[in-house]
Amino acid sequence: MAQNNDPLADPGQPAVSRAIAANVRAARAAHGWSLEALATRSGLSKGALVGVEQGRGNPGVLTLARIADALGLPLTGLVDGAPAPTVEVVPPGAGTRLWQGDRGGHGDLLIGSDPPVSAELWRWTLAPGDAHVSAAHGVGVRELVTVLDGTLTLDVDGERVDIPSGACARFAADRAHAYRNEGEAPACFIGVVLLPGRTDPG
Repeated sequence: MAQNNDPLADPGQPAVSRAIAANVRAARAAHGWSLEALATRSGLSKGALVGVEQGRGNPGVLTLARIADALGLPLTGLVDGAPAPTVEVVPPGAGTRLWQGDRGGHGDLLIGSDPPVSAELWRWTLAPGDAHVSAAHGVGVRELVTVLDGTLTLDVDGERVDIPSGACARFAADRAHAYRNEGEAPACFIGVVLLPGRTDPG
C-alpha cells in the first residue's frame, strides 16, 4: 500500500485505517455529499461514518461494503493508498485482512479493479465451524467462488449448497448470504465480487 499523506490522519493509527479514512472523505467530497447524505445512502449511522472518517476503531467488512457500494467503489477503492498503476502485482502474503473468524479463519481482500468495470478478488480460509454471514450487498452485485480445498457450504437467502474442492459457483450477492465450513478440515476458496456500473443519483 502506498504511503498515505492525509494531513488529518493520526500517525498512530494503522496504515489501513488512515487510508480508509482519507479515501472515504475524498470520495464523499467528490460526490458533494454531506455525512447525512452518505448515511442515508449506505444505511449506516452518521456516528459510524464519523468514526470511519476519523480512522477510529476497525470497521467490519459489512460496514466497508455498505460505504463502498453507496459511493460506487470496490472495497479496494477504500483501502488502497494510491491509484493503481497500469500493471499491479500483489506479492504472496499481501492483501488486506478484513475478516478474522472466531475459530481462526480469515478473509483477505487481494486486489480490485476500478470503475467502470469493478471487481474484487478475495482469498478465504474457513476453519472448521467458521462462518462468515453477510447482509445483502447492493442491487445487481454478483459473486463467483472456486473452492481449492475442503468443502464450502454456501447459504444464499436460505438456500444451502455444498461446494466441494475443485468446484465453482456463482450467486446473487444482493441477497443475504453466508459462507460456512461445516466439515472437519479447513475450507479454502477464492471469491470474486462483481459490482455493476453505477450512475450517480445526485
